[in-house]
Amino acid sequence: MKSALVILFTLFAFAAGAQTQFITQGKIEFEKKLNIHKEIEGDSWYDNFKDKIPKFQTTYFNLYFKDGKTRYEKGRDSDEPTANNFWGEDRTIDDIVYNDLNAGTFQKKQKVYEQNFLLSDSIRKIDWKLINETRDIAGFECRKAVGFILDTLYIIAFYTDQIPVSGGPLSYGNLPGMIMGIAVPRLNLTIMATKLEMIEPKNEKLMPPAPGKLKKTDYKELTSTMQKAMADWGRYGRKNLLNFLL
Repeated sequence: MKSALVILFTLFAFAAGAQTQFITQGKIEFEKKLNIHKEIEGDSWYDNFKDKIPKFQTTYFNLYFKDGKTRYEKGRDSDEPTANNFWGEDRTIDDIVYNDLNAGTFQKKQKVYEQNFLLSDSIRKIDWKLINETRDIAGFECRKAVGFILDTLYIIAFYTDQIPVSGGPLSYGNLPGMIMGIAVPRLNLTIMATKLEMIEPKNEKLMPPAPGKLKKTDYKELTSTMQKAMADWGRYGRKNLLNFLL
């Protein structure tokens, strides 16, 4: 009887361990949604035909990850009507973000209006506050965290410890697992994972963007350049700056 109990306990422990699967490489699809109705709220001219405008501008991105490296780039086209025809195409659609999580650095190919930059800097440090709240995203139980970027911009993140990679969309990370969702209420923006593909990314999907003829810069220099260029743009300029520096 005693030996039977030992065998039963061993089988139970093995089954429980088998259910805890930690994922260290793969491809995550993210759906980026900008709420256009919120963006035009309060504008009487737009209000006249708001009901004819799709609510969201939707763009898909892929995040490849393996061996402490991630690369975030454009994914598939949206197969649903979006506000792109009215609002224009997502201006970040050709951006590429490469993170070396072990070195704590990132490189980003970024277009700012007509100028193409190669932004190189340390991965953004965020003083996250963990919240006792969970949410299911793409089949993963994710825990909530909140923090601030760019001094005053409130951001919400949802991460899963089932993927023990301290990364996420764009250059967000520094949490005890992969960030599967980002929300920036002030900018009416969400970036949420839709699915995970358990594949081994090809080498080219884990490389930084090619420098080519990109103008090299860092966060400090780019921020200063844009602040000067948008000095007379008022609130619109400040919001544009926040969007470019996400």
